[in-house]
Formats: sequence, C-alpha cells, structure tokens
Amino acid sequence: MSTPEDVLRNFVRETHATHVDGRLLERFERVTGHKPHRYLRRGIIFCHRDLEGILDKFEGGEPFYLFTGRGPSSDSLHVGHAIPFEFTKWLQDVLNARLIIMLTDDMKLLHSKSLSIEAVRRYDIDNAKDILAFGFNPHKTFLFSNLDYVGGAFYENIIGVARHISVSNIKIALGFGDEDNVGMFYCCSTQSAGIFATSFPGILGTDQEQLRLMCCLIACSYDIDGYFTEVRKHTEKLCYSKPAFLYSSLLPALQDAHAKMSASVISSAIFLTDSPSMVRDKLETAFPDGATDTEALFQYLRFFVKDDQELEKLECGFQSEKLTVKDLRAALTKVVQEQITKFQEDRVQITDPYLKDVMTRRLLE
Repeated sequence: MSTPEDVLRNFVRETHATHVDGRLLERFERVTGHKPHRYLRRGIIFCHRDLEGILDKFEGGEPFYLFTGRGPSSDSLHVGHAIPFEFTKWLQDVLNARLIIMLTDDMKLLHSKSLSIEAVRRYDIDNAKDILAFGFNPHKTFLFSNLDYVGGAFYENIIGVARHISVSNIKIALGFGDEDNVGMFYCCSTQSAGIFATSFPGILGTDQEQLRLMCCLIACSYDIDGYFTEVRKHTEKLCYSKPAFLYSSLLPALQDAHAKMSASVISSAIFLTDSPSMVRDKLETAFPDGATDTEALFQYLRFFVKDDQELEKLECGFQSEKLTVKDLRAALTKVVQEQITKFQEDRVQITDPYLKDVMTRRLLE
C-alpha cells in the first residue's frame, strides 16, 4: 500500500508542480514581513504553482485575488475542511488581498443523487456561516452560491472554457466514465470559471482589461487539482493569466492514516459542532492507550499544535519513551477542543444580516 508520503511525491511528479522549499519560504517572509504559516513550515502545504509570480505582484503592488470554495454536503464542516479556510484567512491578512468564495452546490447535486435541492440550499447557509466564522475581512470578501450567481460574465467564462475541454481529457483528469451523468463532465468548467477575474465585474473591479490581466491564488487540497488541470492548459489561449496554486495534504480519517476524513462517514471525522466531550471520546477511540501505529496521531499533532517548540517536545518525548500515546493524545485533545470552542464562539456572531452583506454583489475594497 502506498504511504501518504508516496501519494504526495507522485502528485508532484505527475503534475509537474513545484515543491515548497526553504528558499521560497525565505522569500515569502522577506517580501511579506510575516513568518510562514505552520502549514508551510511543516510541509502540510507541500507544493505550488506560480507562487513566485504572486510574490512578484505583491512586491510590485499589482492586483491579484484569492479564490477558494466549498461543496456543501452536510450541515457542518469538519476539522479537515477547516484547513484551507484557516490558511486562506491567513493569506488574506498577510497579503491584504481580496477573496472570492464559491459554494459549489451545483456540483454536489450532480455528484449525489440522494441530495435534494432543498437540502443543499440549507447546507449552503450553514456552511457559509461556518466559513465566515474563520474571520475573513467582510470588506474584502465576496461569497456566492453557484445556483444563484451563474449567468452573465460568469457564464460567458464557463462557455469559453467548456469549448476547449474534451470529454476524453476530463475522463483522465477526474476519473469519470460513460456511466456518469453529463453534468459531472461540465462541472470542471463551472468550478474553474472563478479563476478569471472577469467573472466578477463590479466586484473585483470595473475595467475589463485590468480584470483580464488579474490573476488569482488558490489554496486547496491536492486532490481537487483535476478540476483545474484542463482549464490551466487553455488560459493563455483565452488571453487570461494562469492561476497560482498552493496545495495541501489531507487530514487523515480518524483511525486510518491512509484514508481521507469524510463528512459522510461520521466516525471518520471531528466536526466543528462537536462538544469537548465528543472530541475527547472520538480521539480516545481513534488513538487508544498502547496503540502501536502512531502515524495518524503524529499527523494530527503536526496539523493542530501551533507552537513549533511544543510539537518538537512532544515528538522527542515520545521517541525517548518519556511520553506515551496517552500523553500525546491528551495534548492533541486539548488543542483541538480549544480550537473548536473558539470556532463555535465566533460562529454565533455570524448572523443572517452579516451573511447577506458578504453575499451581496458590490465592489470589494
């Protein structure tokens, strides 16, 4: 069985992405004046495309924007979903950048026949409030639902992209087959239209030529790269700038370092709505006393323990047998409980009027 490290190495080799190395991190800190986020320092954000170009624009005072999204399929995000949003919030602060957040509800409906439009609409609201609880700057952030926004300039870009992408290439990039519905093949174009600033006239700007030249930076998990692969091939043909990417690894499922945490598999995930006792019970079940396979436990510690010295102390303590699995689990439980409690306190502040304001089309600062 391939290890998680093997999977990441294969991704870099097969997609020709570039490793995030010490030289790039040094430049990032020099240009922005901020120490790189722990995800960057620890290799959780492990590779990129064209981040150097974004730093060039930042140094030169040229405009760019951040782009991210979420496919709503449950009434709460889990801690794995939190990773790109926490990191994107940090990027927005450090780069003083505008941000577009897309709810890909159309994709979820096409990928799951069991989901109703009414359920996805309800998930939209719950997930949108979860996302905004990460503290994005409301004056620099626009959040929208695909079911509501698609049309006009956005739809023009969907069509512009779609006419260049072949069905055979989508089958390769996303693993779709003849038995999949026709809408799934089209999702690639819909998801990718957001990488063009011209999809957001009156939001990112009003000058059409400036919007055409503006590029974006996307922080996402590596497993959704297929939705952008084909579009990236055709950006220059469409007279647009290529988007930049920062790719993260995936937080593993509880009890399985080789599986992805999933909102549809309740036992695999810690949800942002979980109580402190639920967090404790799930972690005790996942990492019992005396466990010999500690790979997933250490992955969780690297994701959640913010202080580098504290993390090193835990790792060295376990290696020297001064600390046990129980000790490591206790440390992990404490930081996860603290982060979820803080999130829940912030989530209460996201009212319906606040959500409406962020989802209103207007020129971002």
